[in-house]
Amino acid sequence: MNILKGIYKNGKIELIENPFFSEPMEVVVIFPEKKKKITKICGMYKNSKIDYEQIEADLKELSQDSEKHLLEKFKDF
Repeated sequence: MNILKGIYKNGKIELIENPFFSEPMEVVVIFPEKKKKITKICGMYKNSKIDYEQIEADLKELSQDSEKHLLEKFKDF
């Protein structure tokens, strides 16, 4: 499996890198989710000490794990 990055715009995908092949080939396109941002927590937990940096690190790790899972799932595609 080859992984190439590209930019989607107006219904078309422009590849950032050149592929290593020139013949027509079936592809799978995966759109990453928009980056989520941690905001301050309000309500009954507003005075709790919350480690926002750890939450951000955990979300980043989960995102990477999800990406690895998808790549593993489609590696034989």
